[in-house]
Amino acid sequence: MIPDRESALKVVRQILAADFACEESDFGKEGITFCLSKELEGARRFPLPEKFLAVVTMGRGVVVSCSADRLHWARTNLKRRSPEALFYALALARMEKYVARDGQTMFGPELKYICTQDSLELHHLDADVAVNLVKEEGIKRLYGNNLFPNALGRHYDPQRPRLIGCSARHDGVTVGLATASADSDSMWQIGIDILPDYRYRGIGKALVSQLTAALFKMEKLPYYSTGISNIASRRTAISVGYRPAWVEIFSKERSEVYLRGLR
Repeated sequence: MIPDRESALKVVRQILAADFACEESDFGKEGITFCLSKELEGARRFPLPEKFLAVVTMGRGVVVSCSADRLHWARTNLKRRSPEALFYALALARMEKYVARDGQTMFGPELKYICTQDSLELHHLDADVAVNLVKEEGIKRLYGNNLFPNALGRHYDPQRPRLIGCSARHDGVTVGLATASADSDSMWQIGIDILPDYRYRGIGKALVSQLTAALFKMEKLPYYSTGISNIASRRTAISVGYRPAWVEIFSKERSEVYLRGLR
């Protein structure tokens, strides 16, 4: 059970410490901590690139995690900056130039939200749009449909399967879809898409809130990701009861980012 924000943030610290190969206490320190990236048990199930550079903060201490060949560069070029300045354009431009020589780009900043049972606000829709939970098999049948890239990703990922979702249907047509990917054992990520003609009608709020409630019943901590410029998505998260928990930027292969449409 994750009834309140304090309990949820404890889970987040544990997972991020495994993600970025640091100590949980590093997120509460002042200043910048540099860590050698490596695969650890308990991390989210994202593949760790051979060449990696990431910057993450929960609002106080900043962790820079990178592969061995990048650790010296990171310490030399980032150590003297203030922690918050690592997320500014000047620092991002320097990191972008550095990783570009390896065919990579910096992705983010991504703002991550979490919701807890004491903050969740359920939203419902009028009878003309039906909202229903969808299980894994129903979600699988939707792959190949390019209408829901955030909810489905590019393809089915057995490492991070989407095990539960929530769909909105109007006149027999799916007009909105939210799913939860099993990114780790305890923390699952929500992705959502609404067809353009059905936006701004509260469908996103209904889908996210009702899927979030279902995840609580499964004793999972839901988290929600969005780029800092996506105001509509951020409003949806906040209206449901999600609150900011951490920010991260990270290097990715250019080809992979372009395939995602830079979303």
